[in-house]
Amino acid sequence: MLTQAITCNTMGTVENSQATEKAMLKLAAHASLDYVELRKKYLGQTEEDFTRFQFDSSRKRMSTILNLTSEDVTEHGYPKRIHMKGASEIILTTVSHFLDSNGTRQVLLDSEREKLNQMIENFAKQALRTIAFAYKDLSPGENGKDHRDIQQGEKVYDVEKDKFTLIAIAGIRDIIRPEVPGAVRQCNSAGVRVRMITGDNLTTAIAIAKECGIIREGEENEEGVVFTGVDFFDYIGGIVDKETREPVTQYGQGEIQAREVIGNIERMKIIRNKFKVMARSRPIDKYTLVKGLKDLGDIVAVTGDGTNDAMALKKANVGFAMQTGTNVAHNAADILIQDDNFASIVKACSWGRSVYDNIRRFLQFQLTVNVVALATSFCGSVILWESPLAAI
Repeated sequence: MLTQAITCNTMGTVENSQATEKAMLKLAAHASLDYVELRKKYLGQTEEDFTRFQFDSSRKRMSTILNLTSEDVTEHGYPKRIHMKGASEIILTTVSHFLDSNGTRQVLLDSEREKLNQMIENFAKQALRTIAFAYKDLSPGENGKDHRDIQQGEKVYDVEKDKFTLIAIAGIRDIIRPEVPGAVRQCNSAGVRVRMITGDNLTTAIAIAKECGIIREGEENEEGVVFTGVDFFDYIGGIVDKETREPVTQYGQGEIQAREVIGNIERMKIIRNKFKVMARSRPIDKYTLVKGLKDLGDIVAVTGDGTNDAMALKKANVGFAMQTGTNVAHNAADILIQDDNFASIVKACSWGRSVYDNIRRFLQFQLTVNVVALATSFCGSVILWESPLAAI
């Protein structure tokens, strides 16, 4: 089951894929699994041969429906199985059973669910991002994109709702480059405030922020320092039309962009001074933060690598896209970081300031010399009837 979940419910290759999926495919490679052949076996040759519900930042999950072989056919006699992976706390809400250490399917009792939640919390405190894998054998009529509900503005497909069996929960570590904490300190000393916006859960985000030096130990308990995306958006009142005060849903498009404002600018000022970490963020939350800071007169730079970062990258004064990011992010950004290293952004800022300072010094020198030269030439011409300065 884990083999199917890793190989068939991912995209790309070990060399070229999104970072989280790359970690999963590396695990499969370590186990000598040929994910290319397994995908052909269960998914077919083209994307038309199977059904996939793509990951996005609001759903926090991805699902793929497999076409089972005769030896894998389910108890219903229907050769379809859905594999789902995503944020652990979200996947656990859909789970009714789990696979024990012998691979036997067991009912997930409340006590077991509590143990899993505690394990996820412990992983998160170690700065591990947790990804849960689950599956469900489908019955006739359960398959298809036509079955969907809209709940709280988010797409929830019927086939993803419940009765899943938990396969495993994996911990993935984002390796913090050794130079990053020093780069963050350098930014802070130079008057550049570093804020972290992530899709990870709150505990993981806090642990990573501490490793990077973005927040100090215990600072996460202070009011206004750490938010989830939803809490931040509600706290500042979202984005509204400045004339009608109605919520803006088509943010950043056409005429609306000129009329959109932060719902509560006084609370945005509090965010400006204290906020440091946002967890479980959505594209609208990133965009709103950039919009609010710019409205307060700040110069905002944004880093990002995914399609969901494009709005914030374009809205920022300077957008930094990572080399390994998507083409959408590249097109929305102003600067491309070739080595995906935060320290390179510090270098870019340093060079930018150097060029700016040199231009200022040059203009100051030119104005000073030229004013003195003109004054001397004029006064000399009036008194001596000829300029004391030759062309040379």
